[in-house]
Amino acid sequence: MSNKILICRLVYQKYCEAMEKLSLAILELLAISLGVERSHYRKFFEDGSSLMRCNFYPPCKEPGLTLGTGPHCDPTSLTILHQDQVGGLEVFANNQWRPIRPRPDAFVINLGDTFMVCFVL
Repeated sequence: MSNKILICRLVYQKYCEAMEKLSLAILELLAISLGVERSHYRKFFEDGSSLMRCNFYPPCKEPGLTLGTGPHCDPTSLTILHQDQVGGLEVFANNQWRPIRPRPDAFVINLGDTFMVCFVL
């Protein structure tokens, strides 16, 4: 295995570990804000597995030709998204799609369908 691949694998692993820590911290904050025990939601997820995807959508000179992922709900519990400067993310609120301005210094956090089920439990 080449050094570049090994370094890439190590960086990706560290990033995944950091995102897992962040996810569990966000779940604790959600629990506190909802008035339940701090570890209430964390215990559902800390021993589980997660899915990490790294997508890159370069700028397109003809945005009308891009497909993206299309309108959807996130079936996950929590999505942590880092947007670059390209944009394109929209949320459906008040019966209309609204663009989310990219902020390279922030993450977009989305509660998915699975968390909504967990919330009811």
